[in-house]
Amino acid sequence: MQKSPSIQQLVEHVRIHQEMGKYDTLLPVINTLLKKDPNNSEYLLWKLQVLDAQQEEILDFNLLHHYVNMRSSDVTGYLLLYKAYMSKNMVADALIALAYALSVEPDDEECQYLFNKTLADINPKYTRLKLNILTTNRIGHLAIEIEPWLRDQENKVSDDNCLYLFISSGKPPANTALYNLLKNYVHIIESSIWFNFYITRAQLLDEQFFIQFSYDIHSILRGNTNEEIAANGSQALIRIYNENPSVLQLAPDDITQGWSLLSQYGLSKSDKIVCLHVRDSDYLNKLSSDTDFSYHNYRDVNIAHYQKAVESLIDKGYKVVRIGNGSNQKLNILSENYLDFCLDRDKEHGDFFELLLISQCSFYIGALSGPISVVALFDTPTLCVNSVPFNPPYLRSCRFIPKHLFHNNEKVNVIDVYEGKVLSEQDDTPLLFCSDGNKLSKYGYHYVENTAEEILLAVNEFEKQIVDGEFLNEVTPLQKKYTERIQNLPTDFIFKDSSSLVCDSFLSQYPELF
Repeated sequence: MQKSPSIQQLVEHVRIHQEMGKYDTLLPVINTLLKKDPNNSEYLLWKLQVLDAQQEEILDFNLLHHYVNMRSSDVTGYLLLYKAYMSKNMVADALIALAYALSVEPDDEECQYLFNKTLADINPKYTRLKLNILTTNRIGHLAIEIEPWLRDQENKVSDDNCLYLFISSGKPPANTALYNLLKNYVHIIESSIWFNFYITRAQLLDEQFFIQFSYDIHSILRGNTNEEIAANGSQALIRIYNENPSVLQLAPDDITQGWSLLSQYGLSKSDKIVCLHVRDSDYLNKLSSDTDFSYHNYRDVNIAHYQKAVESLIDKGYKVVRIGNGSNQKLNILSENYLDFCLDRDKEHGDFFELLLISQCSFYIGALSGPISVVALFDTPTLCVNSVPFNPPYLRSCRFIPKHLFHNNEKVNVIDVYEGKVLSEQDDTPLLFCSDGNKLSKYGYHYVENTAEEILLAVNEFEKQIVDGEFLNEVTPLQKKYTERIQNLPTDFIFKDSSSLVCDSFLSQYPELF
């Protein structure tokens, strides 16, 4: 049996033929090398050089992306990608390639020329490009990235010379209806390749090409800490939602069709509807079998504690619709005025029903979990119960009651948390931003959820604030005192400007916590 040539012999063969300018026989040799060492950037470059020497148009996107993954600081690969994408009229992808090329070599004249020309060909007004990636698999993050950014843009001096691109992974989003609605307002590029490319080297993209989201969880890849992201992001969201009205709107025809479809469930536009979301571990457990989300379990609640409040709303003439996507618990309520769209989710229209009902309902009841960020998009009046951590919600028309926090067997004062109380002498993480249940438990902390009576009192109080679908925002003497106490907190308390107030009923029951 004939012995196959060694890598050293193959490499020598390539070098000799390159020097002689003989490229016609090199491709099989280089392919053999790549089979032995597929991630060798030198071999990949040789293959590209051979294809270029043969005057072949390089349209092998897998090869080109593989090369830029292995040699991310070489402009050659980005230029070849640009040409390949342009040949397929994939202009956005081509511009992303040039953005990375200019991040590596900002003075490259060819890249500059192609970049400016391509932008101008799209629209002469464009002279700049900015981009970021989207979090689409979690509905809360999907909601707090583009939409508050859009609100903020409305309040700024026009910046219409910049083309904004948002890259998604291309995987199914947490809510298809919301994802499609966002696509009506911005340019979303679905590309798992560019998405993963950014994830693996976020800081390679120069700041001039980067869009900063108000609350940007992926900015940890650009050097920010989780605490900075939470603090700066929360403060930005409060400002944005206080200052700017809703931007997203469902199309009138879609709304009409949605109510027509909902009529089969006994729901109509004239009904007084309350949306209810009750967080449990079911959704996250199904989201990924590779990730242990148990550190989030401290945010879960027992749905049985909501039964009295739901029955009270039904007695007042409301129809209560539970939303969500899967659950491991249910309410024992047999009434045509209670619908569980979480367990009995419409397979075809479930995502849109959720969006429509949230935007059209009288008010929403839920915790600080994903769907509440969708509620914020439409400025729907919101009662947040079992609020945890102690962050006052950033929503415009909101009241809340927090879970009870204990350190060992002693209740923790809410104001102490607001003033910066930390986990321990060994860990200076502020309790205000601690979202890891395992860490809380390690230092003797645990949350106790709101009782059925606490929730009932809060719901009855909040319901009186809703008149003809509008939130009155009347402030009681106790809430005024609470507001004054918040305003007297240190200037670094970032939730000072939140318009969300603790319910009067909760302040009355637990004055010692405030």
